[in-house]
Amino acid sequence: MKKSLAALLVCTLGTTAFSGSPVPAVVTKPSAQAAGESTAPAVETTAPAESETDGPEKIIARFFSYLQRKEVDQAYDQLTRGTKIAERAEDVKTLKSKTTEAITVFGPILGFDSVVKKNVGARLVSYTMLSLGKEFPLRWRFYFYKPQDTWRLIDLRVDDRLAPMFDETDEGRSREEHP
Repeated sequence: MKKSLAALLVCTLGTTAFSGSPVPAVVTKPSAQAAGESTAPAVETTAPAESETDGPEKIIARFFSYLQRKEVDQAYDQLTRGTKIAERAEDVKTLKSKTTEAITVFGPILGFDSVVKKNVGARLVSYTMLSLGKEFPLRWRFYFYKPQDTWRLIDLRVDDRLAPMFDETDEGRSREEHP
Protein backbone atom coordinates (compact mmCIF):
# COMPACT_ATOMS: atom_id res chain seq x y z
CA MET A 1 0.00 0.00 0.00
CA LYS A 2 1.15 3.52 -0.72
CA LYS A 3 0.35 4.90 2.73
CA SER A 4 0.17 3.25 6.09
CA LEU A 5 -3.29 3.60 7.51
CA ALA A 6 -1.84 3.66 11.01
CA ALA A 7 -0.26 7.00 10.15
CA LEU A 8 -3.43 8.15 8.44
CA LEU A 9 -6.22 7.12 10.74
CA VAL A 10 -5.88 6.22 14.38
CA CYS A 11 -8.61 8.21 16.01
CA THR A 12 -10.08 8.22 19.46
CA LEU A 13 -13.10 10.32 20.24
CA GLY A 14 -14.40 10.04 23.76
CA THR A 15 -16.06 12.19 26.34
CA THR A 16 -12.81 12.72 28.25
CA ALA A 17 -10.14 13.12 25.56
CA PHE A 18 -9.83 13.08 21.78
CA SER A 19 -6.16 12.27 21.55
CA GLY A 20 -4.02 9.96 23.56
CA SER A 21 -3.42 6.28 23.80
CA PRO A 22 -6.46 4.19 22.96
CA VAL A 23 -7.53 1.73 25.61
CA PRO A 24 -7.01 -1.83 24.39
CA ALA A 25 -10.25 -3.36 23.20
CA VAL A 26 -11.63 -6.48 24.80
CA VAL A 27 -11.66 -8.68 21.74
CA THR A 28 -12.93 -12.21 21.45
CA LYS A 29 -12.53 -14.48 18.47
CA PRO A 30 -14.35 -13.10 15.44
CA SER A 31 -17.68 -14.63 14.55
CA ALA A 32 -17.90 -16.90 11.54
CA GLN A 33 -19.40 -14.01 9.61
CA ALA A 34 -16.51 -11.68 10.48
CA ALA A 35 -13.94 -14.40 9.81
CA GLY A 36 -14.95 -14.54 6.18
CA GLU A 37 -17.40 -17.45 6.18
CA SER A 38 -20.29 -15.21 5.21
CA THR A 39 -21.25 -15.08 1.57
CA ALA A 40 -22.19 -11.39 1.57
CA PRO A 41 -21.38 -8.42 3.80
CA ALA A 42 -24.13 -6.49 5.52
CA VAL A 43 -24.90 -3.65 3.15
CA GLU A 44 -27.43 -0.88 3.66
CA THR A 45 -28.42 1.31 0.75
CA THR A 46 -30.62 3.85 2.53
CA ALA A 47 -30.33 5.54 5.89
CA PRO A 48 -32.87 4.29 8.41
CA ALA A 49 -35.18 6.89 9.96
CA GLU A 50 -33.85 8.42 13.15
CA SER A 51 -35.55 7.97 16.49
CA GLU A 52 -34.67 9.05 20.01
CA THR A 53 -35.27 5.49 21.20
CA ASP A 54 -33.05 3.76 18.63
CA GLY A 55 -30.66 1.22 20.05
CA PRO A 56 -26.94 1.16 19.34
CA GLU A 57 -27.34 -1.32 16.47
CA LYS A 58 -29.62 1.03 14.55
CA ILE A 59 -27.40 4.03 15.29
CA ILE A 60 -24.34 2.14 14.01
CA ALA A 61 -26.18 0.85 10.92
CA ARG A 62 -27.29 4.38 10.09
CA PHE A 63 -23.71 5.63 10.57
CA PHE A 64 -22.30 3.10 8.11
CA SER A 65 -25.15 3.71 5.69
CA TYR A 66 -24.15 7.38 5.51
CA LEU A 67 -20.47 6.43 5.12
CA GLN A 68 -21.33 4.10 2.23
CA ARG A 69 -22.86 7.07 0.45
CA LYS A 70 -19.75 9.16 1.28
CA GLU A 71 -21.87 11.43 3.49
CA VAL A 72 -19.26 11.65 6.25
CA ASP A 73 -20.59 14.85 7.84
CA GLN A 74 -24.11 13.45 8.12
CA ALA A 75 -22.74 10.17 9.49
CA TYR A 76 -20.98 11.85 12.38
CA ASP A 77 -23.74 14.41 12.94
CA GLN A 78 -26.34 11.67 13.54
CA LEU A 79 -23.91 9.48 15.52
CA THR A 80 -22.98 12.24 17.95
CA ARG A 81 -26.36 14.04 18.12
CA GLY A 82 -27.30 14.75 21.72
CA THR A 83 -23.91 13.70 23.12
CA LYS A 84 -21.11 15.53 24.88
CA ILE A 85 -18.92 14.55 21.93
CA ALA A 86 -20.95 16.81 19.63
CA GLU A 87 -20.02 19.78 21.83
CA ARG A 88 -16.35 19.36 20.84
CA ALA A 89 -16.78 20.62 17.29
CA GLU A 90 -13.08 20.84 16.46
CA ASP A 91 -12.47 17.21 17.46
CA VAL A 92 -15.45 15.99 15.43
CA LYS A 93 -14.25 18.05 12.47
CA THR A 94 -10.84 16.35 12.66
CA LEU A 95 -12.43 12.91 12.77
CA LYS A 96 -14.62 13.74 9.78
CA SER A 97 -11.57 14.90 7.85
CA LYS A 98 -9.53 11.79 8.66
CA THR A 99 -12.44 9.51 7.77
CA THR A 100 -12.89 11.26 4.43
CA GLU A 101 -9.18 10.85 3.75
CA ALA A 102 -9.28 7.15 4.69
CA ILE A 103 -12.19 6.55 2.31
CA THR A 104 -10.22 8.29 -0.44
CA VAL A 105 -7.05 6.26 0.17
CA PHE A 106 -8.59 2.84 0.86
CA GLY A 107 -11.67 2.95 -1.29
CA PRO A 108 -15.35 3.43 -0.66
CA ILE A 109 -17.05 1.57 2.16
CA LEU A 110 -19.02 -1.31 0.71
CA GLY A 111 -20.65 -2.51 3.92
CA PHE A 112 -19.87 -3.52 7.47
CA ASP A 113 -19.71 -6.57 9.72
CA SER A 114 -20.34 -6.89 13.43
CA VAL A 115 -17.43 -8.60 15.20
CA VAL A 116 -17.95 -8.29 18.97
CA LYS A 117 -20.65 -6.98 21.27
CA LYS A 118 -19.82 -6.71 24.96
CA ASN A 119 -22.21 -5.60 27.69
CA VAL A 120 -21.04 -4.29 31.03
CA GLY A 121 -24.23 -4.32 33.02
CA ALA A 122 -27.48 -3.27 31.36
CA ARG A 123 -26.55 0.32 30.43
CA LEU A 124 -23.03 0.16 29.00
CA VAL A 125 -22.17 -1.66 25.79
CA SER A 126 -19.36 -1.75 23.26
CA TYR A 127 -19.46 -2.88 19.65
CA THR A 128 -16.46 -3.78 17.54
CA MET A 129 -17.28 -3.48 13.86
CA LEU A 130 -15.42 -3.79 10.57
CA SER A 131 -16.09 -1.37 7.76
CA LEU A 132 -15.58 -3.22 4.50
CA GLY A 133 -13.62 -0.86 2.30
CA LYS A 134 -12.92 -1.67 -1.31
CA GLU A 135 -9.20 -1.98 -0.56
CA PHE A 136 -8.91 -2.34 3.22
CA PRO A 137 -11.11 -2.92 6.29
CA LEU A 138 -11.07 -0.68 9.34
CA ARG A 139 -11.84 -1.61 12.94
CA TRP A 140 -14.38 0.63 14.64
CA ARG A 141 -15.13 0.45 18.36
CA PHE A 142 -18.29 2.19 19.55
CA TYR A 143 -19.09 2.65 23.25
CA PHE A 144 -22.67 3.47 24.24
CA TYR A 145 -24.21 4.40 27.57
CA LYS A 146 -27.89 4.54 28.50
CA PRO A 147 -28.27 6.71 31.62
CA GLN A 148 -32.08 6.82 31.35
CA ASP A 149 -34.17 6.08 28.27
CA THR A 150 -31.82 6.93 25.39
CA TRP A 151 -28.60 5.30 24.21
CA ARG A 152 -25.78 7.81 23.66
CA LEU A 153 -22.35 7.36 22.14
CA ILE A 154 -19.69 8.11 24.77
CA ASP A 155 -16.56 7.00 22.91
CA LEU A 156 -15.46 6.04 19.41
CA ARG A 157 -12.17 4.55 18.29
CA VAL A 158 -11.13 3.64 14.76
CA ASP A 159 -7.92 2.11 13.50
CA ASP A 160 -6.43 -0.49 11.18
CA ARG A 161 -5.16 -2.83 13.90
CA LEU A 162 -6.66 -6.08 12.65
CA ALA A 163 -4.23 -8.70 14.03
CA PRO A 164 -5.53 -8.47 17.63
CA MET A 165 -8.94 -9.49 16.34
CA PHE A 166 -7.44 -12.88 15.46
CA ASP A 167 -5.85 -13.34 18.91
CA GLU A 168 -2.39 -13.01 17.37
CA THR A 169 -0.91 -11.44 20.49
CA ASP A 170 2.36 -13.40 20.41
CA GLU A 171 3.52 -11.64 17.24
CA GLY A 172 3.85 -8.35 19.08
CA ARG A 173 6.01 -9.69 21.90
CA SER A 174 9.78 -9.41 22.00
CA ARG A 175 11.99 -12.49 22.16
CA GLU A 176 12.60 -11.91 25.90
CA GLU A 177 8.89 -12.28 26.61
CA HIS A 178 8.63 -15.72 25.02
CA PRO A 179 9.15 -18.70 27.36
